[in-house]
Amino acid sequence: MEARDWKELPVDCLVQVLTRVGIESLIGSIPLVCKSWYNATFYPQSWQQLVFHKLPTTKHSNLHHHHPPQHAADSLETFLHFAVARSHGLVTDLVFPPHSRLKQGQIAWIAQQCPSLKLLVLPNYLSYVINFEVANSVCNWKDLEGLQVSSLIGLKTTIANISKNCPKFYHLSVYVPRLDGDVASAIASQLPHIKTLDLRFSTIERDDLVVVLKACHKLRHLDISDQCKGLIEAADNELVRDIRIIKHKA
Repeated sequence: MEARDWKELPVDCLVQVLTRVGIESLIGSIPLVCKSWYNATFYPQSWQQLVFHKLPTTKHSNLHHHHPPQHAADSLETFLHFAVARSHGLVTDLVFPPHSRLKQGQIAWIAQQCPSLKLLVLPNYLSYVINFEVANSVCNWKDLEGLQVSSLIGLKTTIANISKNCPKFYHLSVYVPRLDGDVASAIASQLPHIKTLDLRFSTIERDDLVVVLKACHKLRHLDISDQCKGLIEAADNELVRDIRIIKHKA
């Protein structure tokens, strides 16, 4: 059997592959494979899914050509600006490393530069100011479909703005110690068409859960922690019969 020559892979297929390799490989190793792979990294479509698997560093020669070496705190910003510039505003997915720290103004900048964003996964910690920056920025993302947050700060405002500005939104992940009744009510009243709700690291009171289940008639996937054991069983079976429920050990 004749060996496959990967440099002859059609560019449209190659671009599809590059959207799934992770931003670290896209910047670091992919350009070094061969000339055709290097050239493919200049296609904006290759940068549509910016997934940071870990905190980045600026050791890659491709970045050194554009930016001098920096401290780790600035590496994420350097990666982000480089990738967004390459995407020409076509970014659809942005997944931050869990333990990264964002600078004030970064989310607002992303909202301006990436109006086509569909998925945003935020770090585990955001300052008070940045949480409200997120709340205001969602107004710019008309195609937003999914959001993962790890703070209740500003979340009710975020949910209200999603309801008003993001008609395609269907997935919400909230990773907090306890989902309070106000946020549960906001989800029920503002996001009645939500299809998936991920609370795997959160606890929620039975009455608050029932409020969500009664209002969100299109909910088909509910992810909860083992701390919530018994809540579903205690709820009306009519409310949960069409919902796929996944429980996780706390």
